[in-house]
Parts: sequence; C-alpha cells; structure tokens
Amino acid sequence: MAQTSPSSIAANLACLLYLARHHADADEEIREAARVVLGALGEQPTDVEATLGWLSINGNRMPASAPGVEQVNNQLLAHSVSRLELPPRLDLDDVVLLGRTLAAYPGYYASWEEFVAALGPTGKRVTLTHAATAIPVIRYNEQDLGPSLSGQRTAGLRDESGLIFPALSITDFSSPSRAEVANPTRAGQEDPKILEGLIKRGRSADEAANYPALLDAASDFLSAADQATSEAAARMYRLELKRVLSRNHITQFAKLVTVANHRDKAVEVLRQIGSDATEVLMKLLVEADTLSERRGYYSALTHMPDGASVIIYHLEHPTWYVVRNAAELCGEMGLAEAVPVLARQVGHADERVRKSVAVALNRIGTREALEPLSRLLKDPSPAIRVQVLGNLDGTKTRALAMPVAALLEAEEDPDVLREILRALGRIATPDALLALRRVAQGELRRLGKRPRTQAIESLAHAGAAATPILRAFAEDPDPEIAGAARRALEGGVPG
Repeated sequence: MAQTSPSSIAANLACLLYLARHHADADEEIREAARVVLGALGEQPTDVEATLGWLSINGNRMPASAPGVEQVNNQLLAHSVSRLELPPRLDLDDVVLLGRTLAAYPGYYASWEEFVAALGPTGKRVTLTHAATAIPVIRYNEQDLGPSLSGQRTAGLRDESGLIFPALSITDFSSPSRAEVANPTRAGQEDPKILEGLIKRGRSADEAANYPALLDAASDFLSAADQATSEAAARMYRLELKRVLSRNHITQFAKLVTVANHRDKAVEVLRQIGSDATEVLMKLLVEADTLSERRGYYSALTHMPDGASVIIYHLEHPTWYVVRNAAELCGEMGLAEAVPVLARQVGHADERVRKSVAVALNRIGTREALEPLSRLLKDPSPAIRVQVLGNLDGTKTRALAMPVAALLEAEEDPDVLREILRALGRIATPDALLALRRVAQGELRRLGKRPRTQAIESLAHAGAAATPILRAFAEDPDPEIAGAARRALEGGVPG
C-alpha cells in the first residue's frame, strides 16, 4: 500500500493527538483514528522532524498553515522530541500508545527517560531523537491570554544563553468557549497551579505506596474537574487523572471499599473511573476470602453505572458462586441486557445458582424475562418453584397466568400450591380468576379443603373483579368456604 501525502499524515496524526488528549476514554474512536494514521503511513518508513521553525515529513518541509502541522510540531517539541522515525507496518497498538503518550500536556513527564518509559515496548519499535538542546516549557502568564489566541496558549523557550526564541504555541486542540473569551484570565488562571499540585500529590502518594492518600488526590482531581471554569479544563483534569492511575491503583482503591472510613470516597472515585473499575471489583469479588469482603465488593458493584458487560460475562463462569454473585448483581442493577445469558443458566446444575437467576429475572421483569421464568416454574426443586412464584409481579407477569394455572393439575408440594394460588391472585386476569374459582369450588378433586380456602384468600387480593365470585361463595353450603368468603369481602383475610 502506497504512502499518502505528508499533509495527510500530519492532519491524521493531529486528529489522533486531539482525541487522545481530550477524549481519553473514547477507546474505539482513538483506535479508529490510529487506523487512519496507519493507512496514511502505508508500508513505508516515515521520518518526522520537528524544529522551532518548521515540521518536516519524509524530507518535505510542511507549511505551517497546513492542517495539523502546527499541532504535531508543537507537541513533539513540548516533549523534547526533535525527530520521530516510524518503521513500516507498525502495529495498531503501537500507534495508539504513541498517540496517547505524545498527547500528554507539556511537563507531564518529569524527564526524557520517563517519557520514553511511558512508551513501553513501543519505544523499541519507533526511534525518538532527543533534542540536542533542552527545550523547557516556561510557565506562561495567564493574564497574557486573549481571544485573539483562538484557543492556543503560548510559552517562551530559552536556550542555555538565556535568549528567548519566538513563542512556541502549546495548542489546546480546542477553541475557547464563549465564557473563556469573555474572561480569558479566569478561564485558565487556576488550572496550571492546581493541576501541577494534584499531579505532584498523586506521584508522591504513589511512590510511598500510600493508597488512601492517592485516593484523596484522585477524589480532588474529580472535584476540580467538577468545579472547573470550562469544559476544556474539566477534560484536562480527568485526562491527567487517567494518566496518573494504573491498573494497580484501581485495584488498591477497590480494596478500600471494604474499609469503613474510605468506603464512600472509594466508591465515588471508582464510579467515575467506569468499566475498568467494575472489572477490578468483579475480580476481587470472585477472589474474596471473607464474607465481609464479599459484601463490600458486592455493595460497591451495585453503585457502578458502567461495566454491565463485565458482570454479564461472569454469568458463564465455571465456578458456581461466581455465577450466583453475577446473577444477583444483574437483578440488583436491573440489567435487562443480561436476560439472554441468565436464560441460559435456568438449568444450571447448582440449585443456589438457579435460585439467584430466578430472583434476577423477576427483578428485571421485562417481557423477555417471562420465557425463562416459565421454565423455572417447572424446576425440579420445590424451593426454586416457590422462589419464582413468590416473586411474580402481578402487573408484569400477566402473560404467565395460564402457565401458572396449569401447574395446579400436577403440583403436589403444599408450599408450592400455596404460592401458585397467591400468584394467581396477584395476576388477577380473567384466566387467573377462573382458575381460582375452580379450585375454590372443589373442581380439582385431588386437592383438599385447605387449597380451597387458600383460593378464597387469594381472590380477596385480586381486586374488584373478584367481588362477584366472592359473593357467590359467601352463600356456599360449606360453612368453612362461606366463612372464608365473607371474611374476604369484609377485608379480614390474612395476608
């Protein structure tokens, strides 16, 4: 595949940097942008040279006005990269990591070595040349910012002689908001100092392995984002927090949900981290040794707004208690998207799993949940049948009236029979009322007197539609049946 023009490479690389900086959570979009960059690079090696005066791609000096040229040049220089050499047929993951690393704000990496280390194995596949003369980014004066900068923040550069080069534009990759244009000083005044302090706190806590302190710093990152004076500043706080935190840090935060004085803060931070935190919490729940730990992780998971797919994935785990925990979470969180997988577990070998699946399907209560619930009505375990029937919602499960009524023909367990009659009373459709009347009349001769009076009691909970039936039974020649019907009409039927 032939390489496209240098202009296309610059524009597409700038797009990748923009997404990696301001939409760090948009993983799919970033990967798609990286694919476009790969397409532009083709199968030829690429040489990008950055200087204070121009950007050169494959020996072609690019006009500063070309799309993306200034952004790419400035971001390379901000990290003291004077030359970037890319081999042919670079991997997609390498391009993604390169984009994320280059997109960091100036000064994020404490040294060139730290910058290169952030690239990991990718740093061995690409060639980076450190600028011969250090190009530190000098802190800019926010009071010098004005609407004419169109979203760019300037920084003077000094060489060893102390001479100031023409200003290097550290592009924000976004236009200023209307509020920022109206008050440019306030728009950015607090961000650099606050952000610098938060990053310093985070790194210090990490180096000391002081995870409660790191949790406090993460919470303050998020608070600063909420209180930021612009959306761009808020994105900056969240992006830099994501750069500070590793998978291990998220794991340590997750462990703090089991510690009383850290629980609330840990849950709130994990909520905002999203699906990565859900995955970590599920792993810890699976591995938990004590009941208190399991309760802590379970409780935290019920507060997580993202990561439903992680929980659903565990519904097909080979270990029974993992499936049980996942099913309970699906029910607690009302995950309708879990119904197809829950349906595959209605025949699970472990009764405890089937019980949790039944509870989850009842709590979710969607139309799609009715079919697997109808199968659970015939579960070999009476306890499961009682569980399903006892939790049937009369409004949501009206379509199950006939399947529930059909159970009366063969059910032998008295506890299950009682729950069948109660469920029919809650459902209260014409079919359900007809089934209750047949039982109360003694048409099902295999049933004794107790199911007949239970049917009367269930009719009492069926609402106005059952009143004519109860009045008829109040005149029944059997005094026990007549008495039960009169009590039902008077509202004296036990619950």
